[in-house]
Amino acid sequence: MKSIEPMLCKKANSKILASNEYFFQPKLDGTRALFIEGKLINRRGRNIRYRYPEFKSLEIKNECVIDGEVVVYNEKGLPDFKLLQSREQTSNKLKIELLSKRYPATYVVFDCLKYKDKDLLTVPVEKRLEYLEKAVIEGNNLQIIFSTEDGKFLWDKIKSMGVEGVMAKKKGSRYHPGKRSKVCLKIKNLNTIDCIILGYTKGEGKRENTFGALRIGAYNEGELIKLGKVGTGWTDQELIDLKRKLDTLIINELDDTIYVKKELVCEVEFLELTDNLELRAPSFKGLRYDKEPKDCSIKEYL
Repeated sequence: MKSIEPMLCKKANSKILASNEYFFQPKLDGTRALFIEGKLINRRGRNIRYRYPEFKSLEIKNECVIDGEVVVYNEKGLPDFKLLQSREQTSNKLKIELLSKRYPATYVVFDCLKYKDKDLLTVPVEKRLEYLEKAVIEGNNLQIIFSTEDGKFLWDKIKSMGVEGVMAKKKGSRYHPGKRSKVCLKIKNLNTIDCIILGYTKGEGKRENTFGALRIGAYNEGELIKLGKVGTGWTDQELIDLKRKLDTLIINELDDTIYVKKELVCEVEFLELTDNLELRAPSFKGLRYDKEPKDCSIKEYL
């Protein structure tokens, strides 16, 4: 089980919230990570535990494989992706220690894939949650996700709090490593999509020394689709930091756009996908260091 990949979910609409075939959990805005042999492995296969010294003493039983999400809560007690980004963008040991005290992270767990010597991939999800209770002792930096069969109640709560959405998990279902499965569904409060940064337009006025907007894209059936531009969602410092990263990846310039290598992935919030396949009212949420460019797809929105 060393090379297991996390199960991925499919998109669903809010009608599923009334179904008695599923139970429901909050969808958290964080970094997906599997706990395997004491390591925290993100979706790019990298061990990210070193970034979180507060995770030094996670109380998870030996030989257990756990699925969860690394999040940073803000002062309102809500997952804050921008705060999490500040934790993901440094490898400096001193900064890591300082940020762990300023913006402590929490590993929120929601599945148990192995308990001691027992492989649980084919075990029904309800039973896996029972094993999760045995495998994990909750603490300041370790939580078990809240679950309920009342999807409408949870939906109303997350909408009022501004949380990203709700997960619906099919009762009696098994775990499908590395596959996007209909037994695990996401109902989003807001539309978000992972995009490849293709380049940027030159800045003017206050943004003269940074950039105006990012040109973004994603794949559909292997074809790269250009999704237009996103020009909002940053602080001044985030603009500066992102510009520095982009300038190390420049490949050419054409008209008003400076194009870069297709290496950076960002999450973008938007209202809808237009008929000409552009994002309506997009807003930049942050870079996704846990995602590969090849995984950026618009298929679920078509």
